[in-house]
Amino acid sequence: MIALERDRTRTLLAIHGWAGVLLGLLLYVVIATGVVAVFADEIGDWASPIDPPAAAPFPAGLGLRIAELSRQIDPAYVDELNLYPRAGGRIEAFFHRHISVAGDAQPHAEGAVFELHPRTLEVLSRRDGIDDEVQARDASNALAAFLVDLHVSLHLPTPYGYLVTGVLGLAMMVAAVTGLLVHRHLLKELFTIRRFRDALLARRDRHVVAASWNLPFAFVLAFTGSYFSFAGSIGIPVMAMVAFGGNQTALIEAIVGTPPTENPAPAPMADLDRMLADAARRAGTAASFVSVSHYGRADAQVTVFTPPAAGELISHNLVYDGSSGAFVREKPGLGLVPSAGGALAAVMAPLHFGNFAGLLSKSVWFALGFASCYVTLTGLQLWTTRRAESPPWRAAARVVIGVGYGLPLALAATPIGYFAGRVAGVDRLEAPMLLALAAAAALTALLGTGRVPAERNASTLLRLTGAVLLSLPLLRWASGGPGWITASAHGLTTLMSMDAVLIVGAWLCWRAGRPRAAPTALATTGDAAAPLESAP
Repeated sequence: MIALERDRTRTLLAIHGWAGVLLGLLLYVVIATGVVAVFADEIGDWASPIDPPAAAPFPAGLGLRIAELSRQIDPAYVDELNLYPRAGGRIEAFFHRHISVAGDAQPHAEGAVFELHPRTLEVLSRRDGIDDEVQARDASNALAAFLVDLHVSLHLPTPYGYLVTGVLGLAMMVAAVTGLLVHRHLLKELFTIRRFRDALLARRDRHVVAASWNLPFAFVLAFTGSYFSFAGSIGIPVMAMVAFGGNQTALIEAIVGTPPTENPAPAPMADLDRMLADAARRAGTAASFVSVSHYGRADAQVTVFTPPAAGELISHNLVYDGSSGAFVREKPGLGLVPSAGGALAAVMAPLHFGNFAGLLSKSVWFALGFASCYVTLTGLQLWTTRRAESPPWRAAARVVIGVGYGLPLALAATPIGYFAGRVAGVDRLEAPMLLALAAAAALTALLGTGRVPAERNASTLLRLTGAVLLSLPLLRWASGGPGWITASAHGLTTLMSMDAVLIVGAWLCWRAGRPRAAPTALATTGDAAAPLESAP
């Protein structure tokens, strides 16, 4: 052990404690936004439904419709094509070419995006421009995209947002591993909730039980999240530098494969519907994304991506010859031939997002993520309350309460900005959503500056969150969305389920917001305080 003077030891402990609280709050933000992002697809379908809903992701006749659209745009854009389902089952067709933007090292795509009705294939909207520009004007999927971006990058510029969330993921992984080592009586602590008259001691036990049960999930979530944050921002450049002398193109070819021999001769596309049907038969599930390179040329290549079939964890990437429609091969997600590393990389997404078994696995991931939020927040509360005799730590305790209970309010308020922006005809809906989130954060900060006890602020914020959640179904309907009678008649089950979840959530927040006695910090000496010694 390093011998230090008492004053220096106190200084280092203070730095350690304050850094831990700051890191813990950031980690809480990432986890909480991830809990919401688990249901991003359902949120998008709820906020912007299609009436009647889609019967399949890519309906029959899509190939002919795409051929018609290809003749309506600048021929320079008819090089690459991406097809993917969006909110409400809408289909987006993005014809584009790859370009470089001055002052930006990131590759970009420029072209035209058509948003199609999932049943009639009618063009609902068209957006032309660079990829960032057309995505910013995507009204139907804006709410879901906003929440996902908040989780993966905190809306920070690329690649800094990914680096921040990646570091936080590593911190969470370290906390999970060290937590496993610290809990010397893990099996006992899985089931031990003692009855204390003091609320703080009871909270400590609940924190330990929740943390013990949540350790495996926390490790999986942190590991996979770090993988996604660092893979693109650091992994590819480092691998290119080490193994390919800095040549990122060579690295991509080693992972994706060498493109077919160039043959720019014009050639009609084969039947896309037949290729999609064949891919569904081979994979056992319908496609979720389609990529076409060199559309309308003799060297066209179609790659159909499908999610994991029932009982599987690994998705399928099926490659077809675009001009003949013949099946070429199934490509692994990583590399050119099946490998253990490729299989491990392929399971990262379903393990992180919890979408491998539909709503069932998503619900389980939501519950486990909520438990992670509870563990993080209660740990921070225990840490700050235990030091409440110090004015700076009392202020820190109020900040923890503000972030812990203000973030759910801010997330609940975000759809208000979305619906208000759509009614007002705003072209880019990110601004009103950011405004709604900032307004909720400002209200939280205002409540935190008063002399009201922190526990009472927590109750107030919970009840405000409940009120906002209860208002969202009404705001959705008032902004032009279908009511429950119409939704029931046309089978919009996701919309009705989300409304029901919001109402139940409002009731739970209202009940949880009942005022309770604030726990008092105990002295760290004596038998009564002994259980707190292992608190975070």
